[in-house]
Amino acid sequence: MANSEEETAQLIRDHWSYQLVREMEDESLHLKSTSKSVAIRDLYPKALYHFLVMPRKDINTLHELTIDDVGLLEDMYRLAHGVIKEWGLDKKQFNFGYHLKPHMKRLHLHVISKDFDSPGLKRRHHWTIFNTDIFQSHEAVLTELKMHGQIHQRPDAYIEALRKGPLKCTVCLYERDHLIMMKKHIIVHSTKHHKS
Repeated sequence: MANSEEETAQLIRDHWSYQLVREMEDESLHLKSTSKSVAIRDLYPKALYHFLVMPRKDINTLHELTIDDVGLLEDMYRLAHGVIKEWGLDKKQFNFGYHLKPHMKRLHLHVISKDFDSPGLKRRHHWTIFNTDIFQSHEAVLTELKMHGQIHQRPDAYIEALRKGPLKCTVCLYERDHLIMMKKHIIVHSTKHHKS
């Protein structure tokens, strides 16, 4: 039996998976917004700069998107660029994308700097969810939606294998099993970027 409106409201107020919905409803947390989208800072950033852009429309996963949502995704992407510009940052420093199987309610576009320099990046899956195919680029999602009218679900076993797989650097061929080693390694690329 479906939840009553009161049970749903209680879930949104109390359950951890609705934290982003609660943050979106708190206008004091908004960095920038449009009639369709809201941008906030990620409260548990996995990089030096980590923003989230969410639709006002009640969509929780990529798989709920339809061809009618192309304009919404484009609005979210423009808003992400607006936040970066307001912060005086360069869009080349960022990855823009969505997780295939998020745990948090409300679809959200991650706008995350490529440095992955954050004390919040403390578990190996924090690396794999941003540096494997679990993290679908905005461009890839938009292309799939335009071509197929929907985002196809990937098998759970495939996503789990990516989560538990080796940690791979997205800049070079470096690969390790331990997050501490990857965090030390990625600094090399950040240092090179800042020197050039």
